Amino acid sequence: MEKKNEKNKFDLWIGGINLFNCILFIASWFAIFGATFTTRMAMFYYLFAWAGVIINAIAVVQAHNLKISLVGPILGVIGNALYGFTAALALPAVIINIVSAFFIFMQHDNKKKE
Repeated sequence: MEKKNEKNKFDLWIGGINLFNCILFIASWFAIFGATFTTRMAMFYYLFAWAGVIINAIAVVQAHNLKISLVGPILGVIGNALYGFTAALALPAVIINIVSAFFIFMQHDNKKKE
């Protein structure tokens, strides 16, 4: 019973980080189109994208150990990595991160649980 509470708390943070990254990625569009996209600003957005990749990768490992669904964290890795490679992929990154957050918030046990 104790593990379930820890899992829910961790899922809440990971889902929140993915949604926060969606807001940042959308905000980056206005910075890019407003011609105020400096190197320092780009590094700020990319830093959050790659931090999202690392945190979601950790979530994949923990989800595997807890024998819960891996779909949300894997989508989180993909969504954040898309933006991390290039800001031109911001729209797909936002969509994938929203879907990822949905799956993370609706976390359930793996069907193959032993």
